[in-house]
Amino acid sequence: MEPMGVGIPGAITPQNMATRASNKTLFAHHLKLYGHNKHASIRKVKPRIASLKWKTKNNFIDCGVFTMLHMDNYTGEAPGKWDCGLVAESKEQSDQLRVLRFKFATKILLHKVNVHAGRMYELALEFDKLPPGEKLTIILSAVRNRDARDPKF
Repeated sequence: MEPMGVGIPGAITPQNMATRASNKTLFAHHLKLYGHNKHASIRKVKPRIASLKWKTKNNFIDCGVFTMLHMDNYTGEAPGKWDCGLVAESKEQSDQLRVLRFKFATKILLHKVNVHAGRMYELALEFDKLPPGEKLTIILSAVRNRDARDPKF
């Protein structure tokens, strides 16, 4: 399968993607490129924002965690009936999201398609042998020094 738009006149390319269309339009265009019969319906549908009880107003960093949780738990039910186990925005929700971050990161790092999964597993076993105080020191140091490693945070 070729990347979207390769060799197709007027196609959306990485260079013009941001200026050409919304996500919905991009998705509809993608469906059309691959001959899906619902592309026109998708393009015309009016988006609705679901009112979910775990919606947040102050959390702007866990979008990926919410996305993965939603993909993991969505069963096709109407938004009002859907429950992925998160509570409303609170300290408890923050704790739940922290656990989910660890869960999803672990799944990604140890997945069979990750060519470094074996090494990640070995490092995790080594880390697990450390005393709790030393583990905490390593974690706090990593958080404090993350700007030096990756300035985009």
